Amino acid sequence: MALKLKKQPINTEALWVEFDKDTKIQMVGIDHPHYQIALERARRRLRNNDTKFEEGNVGVIDGEKNETETQAQLLSNFIVKGWTGVEDADGNPLEFAPDVCAEIMLADPKFYLFVLQQSSKISADAKLELQETLEKSSPASTGKKSGQAKLKNESSSTNA
Repeated sequence: MALKLKKQPINTEALWVEFDKDTKIQMVGIDHPHYQIALERARRRLRNNDTKFEEGNVGVIDGEKNETETQAQLLSNFIVKGWTGVEDADGNPLEFAPDVCAEIMLADPKFYLFVLQQSSKISADAKLELQETLEKSSPASTGKKSGQAKLKNESSSTNA
């Protein structure tokens, strides 16, 4: 049996998810390629920063962000795509902006966890749907020529 290259479709569709009765958040799955690339880059930066300290020593580099701040920035730039029903402190509608989204995530752990959980669910649901689609069996073949192939062969043999 030969190895075959099977390209897996990547789900980048943004879905609307209800945060509460007044607020809906538009987001993509946590496995979105842009998020994954940015996450790996953030991890490399952290590893590079760690090499600046001798083994057993711990330190902080000026301007370095903690993991929650980094994740909030990544999620707000690559996972959350929009919202409705979000308001500022005075009750005015707040237009989506990644920096504002990150601020809200850091101020409201419930929203931060909601984005993580729902984007993970979007990815899991998409993978399950793909798996179910791929596992659907096609009708068994008897090895006989299909109607289209039969007609083609019959017409070519009568023309000869």
